[in-house]
Amino acid sequence: MLLLLVLLAGAGWLARARRLRRARLERVHEVLLQVNVAEEKFIVDSLDPLPTPAQAYLRHALGDGAALARTVDLRISGELRVTDEDWVPFEARQRVCAERGYIWHARIAAMKGLWLRGADWMLGEQAGLEYALADWWPVLDRRTPGVARSAAGRLMLELLWLPAALTPQRGARWSRGDGDRAVVTPAGGVTPMTVVVAQDGRLLEASIVRHRVSANGESSLLAFGVSVEAEAHFGELCVPSRLVAAWGIGTDDRRDFMRLSVDDIRWF
Repeated sequence: MLLLLVLLAGAGWLARARRLRRARLERVHEVLLQVNVAEEKFIVDSLDPLPTPAQAYLRHALGDGAALARTVDLRISGELRVTDEDWVPFEARQRVCAERGYIWHARIAAMKGLWLRGADWMLGEQAGLEYALADWWPVLDRRTPGVARSAAGRLMLELLWLPAALTPQRGARWSRGDGDRAVVTPAGGVTPMTVVVAQDGRLLEASIVRHRVSANGESSLLAFGVSVEAEAHFGELCVPSRLVAAWGIGTDDRRDFMRLSVDDIRWF
């Protein structure tokens, strides 16, 4: 009888933790939605003062008169690196708002047919990593200043799917880089992002210096970025559709850790 009571208490605790985690993550998802209610449009002439690579990139990504979205929803799939040799599949839905943060609801292959379910999220100055095995047994719940610093850097790269946030009309500041490079800092941001752009405006690479949080919670600064392998037109916009994310990008210590493709995208 005692064992049964212990098992029932444990099941009740797991059910409550699951319910609270789901409710908390859905609240973040809802708060991140910010709509372009003013129906602001992209004005291509606003790019005239910018460095040539910046002009080429934004003209390519945003057609003249395109709506300046504030939020983007994506469905993505791909692989995550777990060891030097092993990659595991994942599926995710993501919401990004340049002015508020992001949430990445993910389903990641774990062991013996089981999946990790949860989310990476950032809302304002808060951020977290929350995952449970089979959506029941919590295995990761980390909400620390180090995680928040790392999330702020990640948000910069997520804006590649929300190019409206990188326009002067939205307060983004651009400076000249070297040749085919330019550097951008979005409104309210403090971390500059370097982009590498082809002559026809295609985005080739983007990188930042980002806080990396190790398994023991220690934080360090490291180059982080993405290499764009393909792009696609979704409505009025042209954005990356397949890319590789890597730590140490642009260095001899580059380590690819994610390969992903965009399955669907929608702007607000």
